[in-house]
Amino acid sequence: MIKEVRLDDRLIHGQVAVSWTRALDLDVLLVVNDQIVNDSMRKKVLKLAVPAGVKYGFRSVEEGIRFLNSPESQKYKIMVLVNNAPDAEQIMKGIQGVKRLTIGGVRKEAPCIAPSLNLDEEDIKALCSLIESGIQVGMMPTPGDKFVNLEPLLRRRGKGDSI
Repeated sequence: MIKEVRLDDRLIHGQVAVSWTRALDLDVLLVVNDQIVNDSMRKKVLKLAVPAGVKYGFRSVEEGIRFLNSPESQKYKIMVLVNNAPDAEQIMKGIQGVKRLTIGGVRKEAPCIAPSLNLDEEDIKALCSLIESGIQVGMMPTPGDKFVNLEPLLRRRGKGDSI
C-alpha cells in the first residue's frame, strides 16, 4: 500500500530514512526515476541511507506505476520517492488511491518560489495539472511539520504572476 508519494531532489536522505520511515511505519522506500534506475553509482549512494530493516527498490516510471498498481505492492507500506515534478505528475496520474503529493524540496537552477523549492515552468505546469485532477500538492519537510498547501502559490505562478 502506498503510504506517501514524495517529491524531493535528494530522494533518500536522513529525514526520509529516519523521520518519515518511523512516522509512517514504512517497510519499503521506492525510488521511481528513469535515469537513476540505470545509474549504478547513484543507486549505491542512495542505498547507503536506507535504514536497517527497510527494503528499497529502484524502478523506471513505467515499471513503478505497474508495480504500484499490482496486488504485490499491497503487502508493503511504501513511500514513493521522485526527484522531479514531471515524474511526480506521471506517477500520481498513473496510480490509484493517492490524493496528496508531499514536497520536501527541489533545489535546482530555477526561480525560487518558496524556501527549498525552485521550480521552472515545466514543473509548475506538472504540479498545476495534478491540482486540476484533484490531488493536493504541498510542502512538508518533516512528518512533524504541517502540510502547507501550495495550490494558491502554484496557480499564481502558473498564470505568470510574480510572488
